[in-house]
Amino acid sequence: MIPHPFSFVFYNTENFYDTIDDPQTMDEDYTPNGFRKWTPGRFNTKVKKLTEVMADIVQPAYPDVIGLAEIENKWVLESILDEMNRHGMSRYSFVHYDSPDERGSDVALIYNTQSFIILESNPILVQLPGIEDRTRDILHVKGKTVNGEILHLYVVHFPSRNAGTEVSERRRYFVASELRNAVQKTLLEKPDANLLIMGDFNDTPDDNSIDEILEVEKNFTDIVPIKLYNLLYPKHKKGLGTTFHKGWLLFDQFIVSGNMLMSNKIDCKPEYADIFNPRYLLQVDRKKHVLPYRTYSGSYTGGYSDHLPIYLRIYLN
Repeated sequence: MIPHPFSFVFYNTENFYDTIDDPQTMDEDYTPNGFRKWTPGRFNTKVKKLTEVMADIVQPAYPDVIGLAEIENKWVLESILDEMNRHGMSRYSFVHYDSPDERGSDVALIYNTQSFIILESNPILVQLPGIEDRTRDILHVKGKTVNGEILHLYVVHFPSRNAGTEVSERRRYFVASELRNAVQKTLLEKPDANLLIMGDFNDTPDDNSIDEILEVEKNFTDIVPIKLYNLLYPKHKKGLGTTFHKGWLLFDQFIVSGNMLMSNKIDCKPEYADIFNPRYLLQVDRKKHVLPYRTYSGSYTGGYSDHLPIYLRIYLN
């Protein structure tokens, strides 16, 4: 029997807001009269560009599961699905929960309803300690593939580094701890569970939130079913990255449970994960640095995102 390919994509979309001011969130910059002059035309351009990437990233097929970060609401997701449908990418749906993030920036999951059946989903609320700003939830989705395998997916977007290293690092430690608790709960109930975490960690695989708090392994020689493994660590070792700040940083990652690497029904290897970096997603700045082609870089540039997407192809036996 020929193995059936199944693909995952994760993409931080860089402030994918609608154009309407939500009085409950700090989104006023992304309105037609706001600081970013975020018009319906610019919004529609971003929808088309995201759809272009999704149609291209795992050619000749389309992604089965797409994790997204920095999505404002369901209306943005519905706009993406409408555009995907116009490009022949039909039969997709999404999972999204409004989080308490003060900027209204959430994570979400788009999935092919023909290849992945949602069994349950829930947001994992992250309540930062003390009097601090709010952050987005962790999205947990349990689903079934076409060969009957159950997958537990976690979509994350850890707090950014904008608040300074000391404060922001503490926040990422806390989110990593909450994620670790959720993962351990699942593995306690089912030690051979197939887990996949995808997201923008705002940290590299060597940083403490991933290395020590989440306890993610980097060595693939002795696999243990209940441990976690970073599929993009080999790319990080080569100096590759998904976002650029004084150099390339690998913030966007796929992390899987050991059982995903050992299963007889799933063929999953580190070499199946990669960064999607075609020429059209890149630009050259005044200092001759090659970096992601952003939607905004000071002013509106009309690009895609300040992150590159990542993708993973596995094979179902």
